[in-house]
Amino acid sequence: MKIAIVGAGQGGSLILKSLQGLEEANIVAICDLDPNAPGMILARKLGIRTTNNLDEILKLPNLDIIIEVTGSKKVQEIIYNNKASSTTVLEAQAAKLMMNIIQSREKMLSQLQYSEQLASMAHVLNNEVAQIVKAINKVAAGAEELAIQGTQLTESANKARTYLQETDEVLSFIKNVASQTQLLGLNAAIEAARVGEHGRGFAVVAEEIRKLAENSGASVNQIANTIKSIEQSMEQIIQGVHTTSSTSQQQAAVTQEVVSIIYKLEDMAVKLNEIAQKVSA
Repeated sequence: MKIAIVGAGQGGSLILKSLQGLEEANIVAICDLDPNAPGMILARKLGIRTTNNLDEILKLPNLDIIIEVTGSKKVQEIIYNNKASSTTVLEAQAAKLMMNIIQSREKMLSQLQYSEQLASMAHVLNNEVAQIVKAINKVAAGAEELAIQGTQLTESANKARTYLQETDEVLSFIKNVASQTQLLGLNAAIEAARVGEHGRGFAVVAEEIRKLAENSGASVNQIANTIKSIEQSMEQIIQGVHTTSSTSQQQAAVTQEVVSIIYKLEDMAVKLNEIAQKVSA
């Protein structure tokens, strides 16, 4: 169907824009006295013939419809007096009705587009919220891990304190043994001097000294084991400190991620508000 439009103002431009995408509508020309009218500019962009001479429109071969948008009685008279008998004229009133229908259609399409944008943004918003939930869960898990590490550090410190107390007890015992050993040595020397060649008492004292020496050796071993236990506890404390530090860094990173997502949500909220205002306009 070959169609020509007479009048390229806002109405003619709107009709051209709406019809040019239809397969059954072949816009062959548009006419207006103003070469810079919106419809004339659009037609040139679309590669459609433009003219300011109405006669050229009327002489187009096999023209099916002329859409007259000017509303001018004189223009309508010229068209009716010179058009081919097979050409149908769509006058200004009918064209105005068409324009109103087209405008309503354009508004509906625009609202549909905005609705699709809202749906898309809502989907993105849901994804962002899901990321926030995951990030918050990570923060909560990190806090729980920090609490566990704190408990373990406290237990290790208490163990270290206990081991140190045991060390003090052992050291006190060794000091006591040393004191008794010195006393026994003195007594052994006195006894030996008194009995002369009869050293029976000295032998008794010597045996006691030997026993004390054995006890001293056992105490030394106990000290070594206690010190080793202290070292192990301190190693656990150091490892716990490192783990706590690493967990704190992870929490800081996750917190930064949450802040970034919140900023995105704020921007999206602004865009959604703008689109909502356009839809309601």
